[in-house]
Amino acid sequence: MVFICYLCTPNMKNTKMRKFILVMMTLMLTVVSWAQDDVVVMPPADLQTEEWLLTAQRYDPTAYTVDAVQTLNIGVKGQDVYVQGLNLYLPEAWVKGTVENGCVTFSANQYYGPLADDGGENYDTYFAGCDESWFNGVSTLTPIDVTFTVSEAGDRWTTATVLVVNTLTDGIAGFDYLKDVVISKPNDVAANPQAPTIAYYMPYDVNEGYGGVSLNFPPLDVDGNPLLTSKLSYIIYKDVEKTITPIVIPALQENGEDFVDMTEIPYNFTDDYNIEAHGYAAYFYEPSAAFNRIGVQAIYRGGNEERVSEISWMNLQPYADEAAVFDFNALDKNTTPVSTSTSHAGDITEDKVLQQDNVTLTISPCEGGNTANRYWVDYNLQAIQLRLYGGKLTFEVPAGCTIEKMYFYAADWNDYNEFDNGEFSDDLVWTGSAQKVVLTISDGNPNTKLNKIAVVVSGETTGVKTVLLQPSEVLRRFDLQGRSLKGHSKGLVIEQVRTADGQVKTVKRMR
Repeated sequence: MVFICYLCTPNMKNTKMRKFILVMMTLMLTVVSWAQDDVVVMPPADLQTEEWLLTAQRYDPTAYTVDAVQTLNIGVKGQDVYVQGLNLYLPEAWVKGTVENGCVTFSANQYYGPLADDGGENYDTYFAGCDESWFNGVSTLTPIDVTFTVSEAGDRWTTATVLVVNTLTDGIAGFDYLKDVVISKPNDVAANPQAPTIAYYMPYDVNEGYGGVSLNFPPLDVDGNPLLTSKLSYIIYKDVEKTITPIVIPALQENGEDFVDMTEIPYNFTDDYNIEAHGYAAYFYEPSAAFNRIGVQAIYRGGNEERVSEISWMNLQPYADEAAVFDFNALDKNTTPVSTSTSHAGDITEDKVLQQDNVTLTISPCEGGNTANRYWVDYNLQAIQLRLYGGKLTFEVPAGCTIEKMYFYAADWNDYNEFDNGEFSDDLVWTGSAQKVVLTISDGNPNTKLNKIAVVVSGETTGVKTVLLQPSEVLRRFDLQGRSLKGHSKGLVIEQVRTADGQVKTVKRMR
């Protein structure tokens, strides 16, 4: 059978937040070996443990391998070595090894315990090693013992064997594969922590009532040395028009009812609700539409000295004085014609010209479709959206200016929408350098629902403050001979347009 395993933190609030966690692997499991009588390893009650750190390359079906970092607890009693944390899915499970002649050896098929997949089916899991040829496609391997070579100082273990969270005792079919494994003991010294990065950002959702972030946060210093996670924490920041402040994350208390506001979050802290350990997820409850950037900073207090990383930023939208903003949500619902289930007042049946600073946006009608492009009041937002079912959006700036970036804020976006130039990223940001940019809207599903577009222009418009969008008014439309034309006329059309600031301009358009 085919089994796909996704790593998910406990109690994820909804399916959106599953994007917070990296897809760990895709597996092929054949006959599952059930071990009803297996017993998990239990360390001695008086075992003293210390924090260590594992770094490795983890198998990933989309990128072959990704960097892996895991915190371990290791205790030694005589020649016995106990390690907790090798199974990322059952982090409380232990394995037992033996130290001898500068090496630590762990026997294969030690029982971790049962693990449930996303469908609720249980699989017994075991500690095992296998040859690195598994990463090259060799599938006929058997579980083997894992031997680590211990450094002369005793603070670093290395092995050439692949570590597997296995499901068989006579073959290899695993939940997790790690190669190039190094286990190191962090020293309690002052160190500069690596800056975390934001792996995924979910803006505040008015329906859910919260937003969130997931971090890529290895507990390493800037030189790649392991840090004590007990001395590591982080702060999430927002930047609103160049005012930078921490974001408050409410943490659920032990009684399950009360919350305490947190701005600095310990690396290992989780309340299993708003905060997941290691930066896997942190949820906030303030609207984020005004955020220009969101960032994260690490704090490390090793060696009785506090050191912080740089703030690592994710750009969300330009500052108000850096862009012309077409904010459809900000249009007045009482004075702007909108379409409804019984009215076509907001339908765009001819070119609609909007002016914002020196940026002209022309919205062309959807031709040949059953639904017109239109202004529509979104039920959830209780604000106007521009809903597009086809046609084009044409952005133009005067001579001497170029469009450098455009940020699209969309409730829905069709991946078959196409620009005539520039590059368009998955986070709906167009980048290029052009005086004119044409976006062709796909007439397939889903339709495109735009809340706002921010256009960054270089040239004489730089630094011009954005004003509230209002539609331009077409006063007259005629041909080259001066004859009046109807709205659906084709060919070269001349329009007299009154812009939002009251100016009357003459514009030539090919329709």
